[in-house]
Amino acid sequence: PWYTHSTLGGWFGPELKYAGYDAIVIRGKSDSPVYLEICDDEVRFVDARDLWGLDARETQLTLKERISSKAQVLAIGQAGENLVRFATVQHSEQNAAGHSGFGAVWGSKNLKAIVIRGTGSVSVARPDDLIGEVLKAGTGKRAPSVGVLRDDKKRLPVCSQACTFDCRAATSYGQTQDGRRVPGTCIGGMLLSNSGMENTKYIGDGVNVPPGKNFGIHEEAALHQACNSLGLDLWLRLVMQPWFIRCKQLGINEIRGYPIEPEDASWFESFLHQLANREGLGDIFAEDLIRVMDELEGELPEELIRLGRELEFNFGFPAHREGRFWDEEPLPFWVISAMMHASASRDPTIGTHQSSLLLADFLLADRELALCQFRVLSEKVWGYPDALEPTFENKAPVAIWSQNQHILIDSLPLCDFAFPQLVRSMENREEWENAEDITGDLNLALRLFSAVTGVELTRAEMDRVAERAFTLERVMLARAGRSRKMEEKTLSPHFKLPCRADGTLIDEIGFSHLLDEYFSARGWDHEFGWPQDEQLKSLNLKEVIPELNQHRRNLKEIYEP
Repeated sequence: PWYTHSTLGGWFGPELKYAGYDAIVIRGKSDSPVYLEICDDEVRFVDARDLWGLDARETQLTLKERISSKAQVLAIGQAGENLVRFATVQHSEQNAAGHSGFGAVWGSKNLKAIVIRGTGSVSVARPDDLIGEVLKAGTGKRAPSVGVLRDDKKRLPVCSQACTFDCRAATSYGQTQDGRRVPGTCIGGMLLSNSGMENTKYIGDGVNVPPGKNFGIHEEAALHQACNSLGLDLWLRLVMQPWFIRCKQLGINEIRGYPIEPEDASWFESFLHQLANREGLGDIFAEDLIRVMDELEGELPEELIRLGRELEFNFGFPAHREGRFWDEEPLPFWVISAMMHASASRDPTIGTHQSSLLLADFLLADRELALCQFRVLSEKVWGYPDALEPTFENKAPVAIWSQNQHILIDSLPLCDFAFPQLVRSMENREEWENAEDITGDLNLALRLFSAVTGVELTRAEMDRVAERAFTLERVMLARAGRSRKMEEKTLSPHFKLPCRADGTLIDEIGFSHLLDEYFSARGWDHEFGWPQDEQLKSLNLKEVIPELNQHRRNLKEIYEP
């Protein structure tokens, strides 16, 4: 089985801790639909046949009415029940384990929901220190490049509930009918990153409306709410809609007899319901775009097949921050992204907003100034000044650091729009233009961790924890058959496409050199891209060595019969 992961914001995690648990493991499959109910030390599976067929929002409301208005609920919608490949697990109105298809995993187990009510508390080792650090952190901003380089008039208000960060995110997202923005929060949020919808049919605490090229704001809200209710990954719009539009441009108006109207919001909302219920055209595309390309190959122009495979180039995950479609990631940032894509189980850039990739905004705004600042920052963070030079060499340490930070952000946990504090907060563009050193407070997360737990760790020790976790993930991928040869074949064609920001690209030989550099820096072998025995021993993972070496022998027999 393939290994991957997904994360979500909201209040379910804290409630689990208040009930006295650190994790839940679900094994096996129920004979009929059930939900898991946890009320402190009382744990039971409950018949959920009356909930099967309800959408995720209806399920959550029903369970809150049944158990407690203070309960926190994870639930799947019809997409999860029908094993749609990109089905989500939903929480509240705006949070979801969106990528990776965990809704379908739950559906395969006949698990409709998990509801939890915890009445305990979590002690803090040094409350005064924690409050002090939070107050200091509250002067920060989401992604300094966003705040400094974009129009100041588009700023969102500071959230008075759980967030003191001056957030300038979501500037293209929705607002109320009378022009107001309604904040939504996440318990782990150090800044405001949700904007709400009010006075419409679609309501919620922070329903984010993704930017829509072709639809009005209320139509966008309807599509967003439909995805949340049905339990569909919102990113399907980013890949399927442009693919359908290209079909129309090439004169293809239907697929297997089903008409397509991707620039009609009503059609697209109907298509979402077809996806979730596996009906009509939706039953075909419920297998996900990249699998559909295999099925439709020979029926449609090759250009469309290639486009579908590029839109989901990373083992079915949508293209993201790799510089070819949606995000401007000039050299060296797309190279850093490529290394991460080649070694992760899913889109690796979701949790690396602050780790490095948003620094591209500075480079695009003023190349010479940014490069001067990057050299100072690189020397402090990675120990050498050319880490962010626009070249192909010496980028592995940045990619590895970013991946390790992603592990820490998800583990502590922290908001990935605020951590790590790679770049310090700046009030405006003028302050940025006059700054020689833009390096942020990279020890903030350590101090927060220490204040909460009482455990003192150095940055090197914390990084070691992250390296151990990431290495174990790689071993799990190896067990599933993932290897260098597969990664080169799957990913290298994508990076032969020119970067939309600067036109740079790399061929198969160059991509292979990138992997050599990355695997060497990780301590992995070059043949398979797997951790070596000595590294596993040094990370106290020696128990996985026998199985991993058996997989090596098996794979060699396949490659070299």
